Amino acid sequence: MERHAKLKLALMTMSFTVTKVAEEFVAPSGGTAAAELSLPLSSLDHAMGLRFFVEVVAAYEGGGLLQSPADAIRAALASALAHYYPVAGRLVVSDEGELEVACTGEGVWFVEAKASRYSLSDLRNLEFPLVIPKEELLPCPPPSLNQHEMILMMQVTELKCGGFVIGLKFNHMVFDGVGAGHFLNAIADIVRGLPGPAVEPVWLRKAIPAPPMRHPKPPPTVAYNFARSLRDFPPHAVNAIKDSYARGTSNRCTTFDALAAVLWRSRVRAIGLEPEADAHLVFPANVRHLVNAAGGGYYGNCVYCMTITKKSERVARAPVGEIVGWIREAKGSLAAKFAAWAAGDFEEDPFRVPIGYDALNLSDWRAVGFHEVDYGRGAPRCVAPLNDHCFFAGGILLKQPAPEQGVRFVGQVVTKEHEEDFVQQLKEFV
Repeated sequence: MERHAKLKLALMTMSFTVTKVAEEFVAPSGGTAAAELSLPLSSLDHAMGLRFFVEVVAAYEGGGLLQSPADAIRAALASALAHYYPVAGRLVVSDEGELEVACTGEGVWFVEAKASRYSLSDLRNLEFPLVIPKEELLPCPPPSLNQHEMILMMQVTELKCGGFVIGLKFNHMVFDGVGAGHFLNAIADIVRGLPGPAVEPVWLRKAIPAPPMRHPKPPPTVAYNFARSLRDFPPHAVNAIKDSYARGTSNRCTTFDALAAVLWRSRVRAIGLEPEADAHLVFPANVRHLVNAAGGGYYGNCVYCMTITKKSERVARAPVGEIVGWIREAKGSLAAKFAAWAAGDFEEDPFRVPIGYDALNLSDWRAVGFHEVDYGRGAPRCVAPLNDHCFFAGGILLKQPAPEQGVRFVGQVVTKEHEEDFVQQLKEFV
């Protein structure tokens, strides 16, 4: 943590100036055959109240492309939108009062920018992006444009080293992480010379079950003064946890299982809940394999929320291997729980997840596709989320910046008063 604190201080003393050279809408090349068509969203798109933008940046090395990154990506974006035509549309409210996508073909807001004084090495490959004003690296339309109706915005910032940074904002009502990964990879496929996306996109929201949904009044929210957490787990540390579990149970576990157990227990110990208070671990599970009609290229929300609840004292005192077992048991119940939800056979809405300070919400971005997007210069050196949140404790697992092979955890999961205890708990495993 000391190294990251020094890095943060160094970056704060730099004058990171980005010049936004061109800002425009990029429309689908060849027009849109389905122009003016309105497409309803699915029950999963609506289930969690996801009307917000996910903000993410990815940093790339120089070399490889025949033309400037911005020019190449702009042209490929237009071609990709011909396949992903709803993305060029706008979110509107239907006559029934529900959000839907109007396929207007207006396009995606695209920004070409330059930071000609800086290279990736100057910024340590953007390992700590939140110390740089995100407005510098993310597309930000002028107030005259209603960005809340937009589905996706993109910025390419070129650096003096020939490297570049992709800044993306995508509307979570239309994409989940895997879906956004599909779209970015489609652009990259075209940049590398393919005639179209290697994975053909699928809209087909009607393939998603639509059980009767209950809409109770949401619980009151509390704003927390979260500290920003960043912790790298090298491969040997992850493997030690997994090997210990295997020796104790003769079963294997995933990297997510192992690190989710460590992070949950460390956090519960750090925040000092009452022994009999409930502690929750919440994580989304991809259910594309349970919705066969959606196809491999489905890019809408297709996750089911898993929630594990135990007494605080039990989590704090449990061996990590026992907690891994709880997580594996929950994941093993996914198919049955999703089938029950799809049939309307549920008492509590699984998407009304706990969001209080007693809950840790954990996502895994390592395999959603962001780390595989190759615009002809190889995979990104690093990927980082930029969203700020103060109403729930949320963290994300990422791949460590190249060339490291471990796992990076970033998040806002404990308040500043509990930060030191959380860091101390994690030191046991790093």
